[in-house]
Amino acid sequence: MGTIVVVLLLALVLSAGVMTYAAYPYRGHDTPLTPRLGEAMRRGVDYLPTLDRETMERETLDRETTKREQQDREQQNRPTGRRVAVVASSAESHR
Repeated sequence: MGTIVVVLLLALVLSAGVMTYAAYPYRGHDTPLTPRLGEAMRRGVDYLPTLDRETMERETLDRETTKREQQDREQQNRPTGRRVAVVASSAESHR
């Protein structure tokens, strides 16, 4: 019972932090009661690695290009589909 309460409180604190960040520092405003909290959030976000839209688009394009190149190589390595049929002579087939 006690662990459930602790986990729920941690979840509430985390969600309050995310909401506070989204409401103030993310938009460029200071937090009303604790400006230090907003500064700390900005520094934390600047320190963490993030992906911007251009990076995501570039990675997607790179993956698609690599996939197409791999498919082209596979098509070049495939046999052409021509098969040589070995036909037994009629004398051998009647044995």
